[in-house]
Amino acid sequence: MGTRMRSFYASGWFTAAVWLLRLCVGAVFVTSGLVKAIDLWGFVFKLEEYALSFGFPQPRSVMVMTALFVSGYEFLFGFFLATGCFKRAAPWGLALMMLVMLPLSLYIAIASPVSDCGCFGDFLIISNTATFVKNLVLTAAIVALLFWNPKVRSGLFEPAIQWVAGVWTGLYLIIVALFGYNVQPMLDFRPFPIGTPLAPEEEADEDYLFVYQRGDETSSFPIDSIPEGDEWTFVDRVPRDGAPGKDTPDFAIFDGEYDVTESVISTDGWQFLLILPEPRKADISYTYAANEIYQYADSAGIPMAALLATDQRGIDTWLDLSMAGYPCYSVDDTQLKELSRGTMALVILRDGKVYSKEMLSSIPLERIEAARASGDMPRTLALNPVSTFRTLSGICVGGLLVLYLFQGVILGVRAKIRAAARRRREKRLAAKASTGHNEK
Repeated sequence: MGTRMRSFYASGWFTAAVWLLRLCVGAVFVTSGLVKAIDLWGFVFKLEEYALSFGFPQPRSVMVMTALFVSGYEFLFGFFLATGCFKRAAPWGLALMMLVMLPLSLYIAIASPVSDCGCFGDFLIISNTATFVKNLVLTAAIVALLFWNPKVRSGLFEPAIQWVAGVWTGLYLIIVALFGYNVQPMLDFRPFPIGTPLAPEEEADEDYLFVYQRGDETSSFPIDSIPEGDEWTFVDRVPRDGAPGKDTPDFAIFDGEYDVTESVISTDGWQFLLILPEPRKADISYTYAANEIYQYADSAGIPMAALLATDQRGIDTWLDLSMAGYPCYSVDDTQLKELSRGTMALVILRDGKVYSKEMLSSIPLERIEAARASGDMPRTLALNPVSTFRTLSGICVGGLLVLYLFQGVILGVRAKIRAAARRRREKRLAAKASTGHNEK
């Protein structure tokens, strides 16, 4: 039996199966951890939703540290598993996580305390039941890897330098997470990414069929074939097959009880929007920067407004505290959080479409002054985090590739350094022994 098992573990089929499990399970955790880190604010909001549903609300700082730890834990252990690093520790680390997540997902599937688990943030929203099934499959795969993973000794990195790969990817994730938390997510999976129009879009009649009824007969007609006369009665309007659907919800701005979205959002030229989804948590010190931007916008004829998740009383309080000269309006807090992350952010629109978004705290006054001096503040202030993500990811992957290709050289240099250090140590010990012998 022992010979058979050793033969089985040494077979190519077993090695291929283990590598397939490593890659599949590792990819799930790498993706889950990365998308959480990219939009750390979104994960913080989800953790706060969990804490509130369980009756244990926690300070924002605790939620931020928890979000950073969980996303980093998933990403790193998933990376270790997928690359064959730390062959015993990697599956055990993920098994410990599933020991918590599997019963938690079962409870969520039964009780539904939250609308969705948030496993993949806004990148991929799955139902609570699907989350439990996913975790069940992952747990089964991880249990198999607890026994099988150490049997396959091959890995992308040699054991002596696999910690370097871990430090390198961990540093990458920390930068991505901190950028997303302090500036904006590098990738936007929310309903209002760059290029999305905020003003209500006009619906084209050509994209619909018009349903008419005549007696017991019901028929659908395109706009250019609507029947005339009193015989037909209009019933409904339905989208045509293949017509472009509406991917984003309507963004609604209110002035008191009135929807003023169309009058506030300019569909021609530049516009600045100051976004405050949590006005009570906004740092008043940054209102100076907002007022500086408004002064330029006003002189350049660029409209600027503030959108706050509060009622008229809250708006009046904000106007008193910030000494704002720009108009303020009310918007649902969820929509503001979907539009831009942070407690106070600047969103730049061009022709009614999102052109840039960035937390006001990440825009220093020197940058504002430089943008004013340029004469083109909107373009100068605009941020393109996607290019930053591509550059940073390229550096991370490139570093790992260099480490993989030259690990033999690195290990050789390491061996020479250690050998030289050992020889120096031996010489010191020999010299010390010789000195002691002469003294005798």
